[in-house]
Amino acid sequence: MSLEAGTTVPGPIGQDQYTNSLASAIENAFMKEWPAVMKSAAPPPNDQMRLVFIAVAQGILRYFINNNNAITVTVSGVKIAVVFDTTGPLY
Repeated sequence: MSLEAGTTVPGPIGQDQYTNSLASAIENAFMKEWPAVMKSAAPPPNDQMRLVFIAVAQGILRYFINNNNAITVTVSGVKIAVVFDTTGPLY
């Protein structure tokens, strides 16, 4: 499975690179938590939120790619290296 950080930049043949991305999942979680924390306050404008969510998602995936040798999974006592495969831009 390839991880998609998310961006608003159109992909190949105008393909949406935000839907089903990590940034989109962060946005969805943010919007679901907003009412519990902020009560009746209106959420910030979408463009500003999306910029933050995209930057966070791209930063997280860039960090994992640059440090994948530090991330392992242990299965039955055997350490297995994790390699991250991503699609879309990571700045």
